[in-house]
Amino acid sequence: MFLKSLLTVSVALAVSSAHANEYVIEKLAKPSSQQVELTLDPAKDNFSGHTEIALEVLKATNYIELNGIDYAVSMAKILGAENCDLSAEMLKTGKVKFACEEKIQPGKYTLKVDFTAPYNRQSVGLYKTLDQGTPYLFTQFEMSDARRAFPVFDEPSYKIPFQLTITAPTSQKVYANTPVLKTKVDGDMTTHFFDKTPPIPSYLVAMAVGPFEELEIKGMPIPGRVLTPQGKIHLADYAKENMPRVLKALEDYFGIPYVYKKLDSVAVPEFPFGAMENAGLVTYREDILLVDLATATRSKKERNVSIIAHELAHQWYGNLVTMKWWNDLWLNEAFASWMAAKITAQINPEFESHLDLPQNHVMALDARLSTKPIRKPIKTEADIMDGLGLAYSKGSAVLSMVENWIGEEAFQQGIRAYLKKFSYKNAEAADLWQALGEASNKDVASVLKSFIEQSSFPLIKVTQDGKKINISQSRFVNAGVDAPAQLWNVPVAIKYGAGDKVKTASVLLNKETQQLTLDFEPEWIYPDQGAMGYYRWVLNDAQFNALLENAADKLTVRERLALLSAVDSLLDAGVISAAHLMQTLEAFVSDAHPLVANTALGYLASQKRVFEDDSNRDLWPKFIRNSIAPAAKQYGLTAKAGEDAAVSQLRAQVIARLGFDGHDQKVIDTAKAQAALYLNNPENVDPYLASTYLNLAAYHGDAKLLEKYKQTFKTTKDPQVRTKMLAAMGYFGKPELQNAVLEYSLTDNVTASDMRTLLGGLGYGKEREALFIEWIYNNYDAITKNLPPFFVPNLPFFTTASCDAKSLEKTKTFFNDKITEVPGYARSLSKLEESINDCIALKNRELNSVNSFLKR
Repeated sequence: MFLKSLLTVSVALAVSSAHANEYVIEKLAKPSSQQVELTLDPAKDNFSGHTEIALEVLKATNYIELNGIDYAVSMAKILGAENCDLSAEMLKTGKVKFACEEKIQPGKYTLKVDFTAPYNRQSVGLYKTLDQGTPYLFTQFEMSDARRAFPVFDEPSYKIPFQLTITAPTSQKVYANTPVLKTKVDGDMTTHFFDKTPPIPSYLVAMAVGPFEELEIKGMPIPGRVLTPQGKIHLADYAKENMPRVLKALEDYFGIPYVYKKLDSVAVPEFPFGAMENAGLVTYREDILLVDLATATRSKKERNVSIIAHELAHQWYGNLVTMKWWNDLWLNEAFASWMAAKITAQINPEFESHLDLPQNHVMALDARLSTKPIRKPIKTEADIMDGLGLAYSKGSAVLSMVENWIGEEAFQQGIRAYLKKFSYKNAEAADLWQALGEASNKDVASVLKSFIEQSSFPLIKVTQDGKKINISQSRFVNAGVDAPAQLWNVPVAIKYGAGDKVKTASVLLNKETQQLTLDFEPEWIYPDQGAMGYYRWVLNDAQFNALLENAADKLTVRERLALLSAVDSLLDAGVISAAHLMQTLEAFVSDAHPLVANTALGYLASQKRVFEDDSNRDLWPKFIRNSIAPAAKQYGLTAKAGEDAAVSQLRAQVIARLGFDGHDQKVIDTAKAQAALYLNNPENVDPYLASTYLNLAAYHGDAKLLEKYKQTFKTTKDPQVRTKMLAAMGYFGKPELQNAVLEYSLTDNVTASDMRTLLGGLGYGKEREALFIEWIYNNYDAITKNLPPFFVPNLPFFTTASCDAKSLEKTKTFFNDKITEVPGYARSLSKLEESINDCIALKNRELNSVNSFLKR
């Protein structure tokens, strides 16, 4: 699975504690295979089904447990040496208790159940959506939503063959994980008999029903198609080209052929995540899978390749070998993210995807005391979703660090051995650690456990005495925070140089302090060679200044990007002042690589979000304009033929900052004109600037423009255009228009998955943020019904203004009363309170420093 936007005890204890809770199926029976028959009509609101599960009763019992939510049981019986009609009690824990008046003795049985259920309308389970007024059916079963579609042992350790039979109107096309064996037409209904799957967990079962269009994919060892809603198949060519390339690269890496009988890829108009790795029937948000090459940016193309690689990597890691329990979901997703980065860089080096450093996106979150380790005990879906985005990025960064430490060849050997040993089975993190350790003859387990089973990360301090350097570690914490001491086993790589000489020294730092003797006395030191470490570092002022003087010539682009992130984090830690940070960032705005300049501008803009208040509000526009001036002068505000995509991306940042933060009227006028051109024909506008122009035009737009945005949103068949219009509507600036957009978000035109995209711009600006927050309070019930259930616990983050203690208290008062109905709120409020308090402390500590800098 890929999140969009998207675990700390020993293995044995984590699993046993998870299986000792009321949300887990009691171990009374074990399935060996399951047949599911469904009658599905997208035009209706409900469906019916029948299932037969071959199972073994493990001990004498009056009942067995399965999972279930929302369906109603009309018949249930167990057949074997003894037969029994069963009653069904649906529990609040997501389980169903099927009970018999007599004891069911141990042995092999068949459980038969007839049931009915509504189609879900919140993007989970077996759900219905409308596209251009036409109904379609899709599934999203991860984490625990197969239980909404049919009775099932809905836990990853129950890995069995499934066989689906689906009856649907003859006018509809029907797809599942496997090829169709035969069809049977009966009047206006057709029954589709699908082949049996290999053993898979229930969360990988999938189906789709609707009047789809198909595009055959050639060049793969198995059949495959891209499937789209009507009128969109012309946008599938780019995915069609990439599927065979990605699949071959993965087969070559793993040394195991793709094991499923087909590979269909479905473009889904309503989808809560980025994509889902269902065996043989992979689903994607349509704006990821479908690409209009006439208007596609490099980042859109990279996203297409990367997410395809992520989902196909899962076909081996996750599908062929599956976690035993959800406490290792982090590893599924971390591995797929790591693999996707490797494959994308291999087959499309022009994307420069090696310059995306996942650790930079999450280390600020990981440093907080309220953040849990990414491998942790799991009971509920809220536990799974808590920190899942962190798991993707931290996990993949740590895997990269370990691969860099033990070597690519040893890492690949370990992965291959692991996959062969556990094919069609379940495994856990320790099994992979062992395979990597055996392949490399290094203590991989100690390194991985120290990063995965602890939250936060080390702060590496490097001091120099001639050729000798001392390397010490401590837990990274924000200034003023008292945190328990921790130690890690850290592969540290020190890059150093003098004159034209540049070398690297490596050490496994497994205690508080270690010493290294270098080959020569360095003039400068960079404590993260290759930017592969999941740690922060600090140097004294003289060392840091020497590093800055040599950064442009001696550090790679990737290392300079990591340097910016590291320096930004030192402000949080209280090591440097805000003025010192901003001065450093300004120096990198003129970097030779536009991505470095772009990143520096982004960090500068983030300081405005933290420190802007009445004492300096009038100073920021001029500061932003002055900061952007070098990049604007060097690259211009309009595209040049043949320029690098990184330049185009930088220009979008420049124009956004000039328009939103710099209040540049010329840029605003240009945005209005360009938005009008885009609404007429998206190909008329620079694709790198389209979103920025649309957002700026909306912010300064009127009611007529809002109606044009709505109309384009409703009628376009281009998913990219649709997403851009949806996001831009969130930026309308006038209160009456913002209210109109908020009301529109609760209509049937905006799906559960759409709503999160729309929310993105609604909190921009202090007054707009206040209006948005009040709207959430006043419309809480309607909003929670319109969001995917797993997203609801995030609502407190939308009702709290940045760095605002009063806003935090109001949020806590409102949501504390609702923790019983949404337990995930407790976790969100804890995280939110720490975040706001850290922000307030930072602002109190550094506001004078910022104001002095702005008044230079």
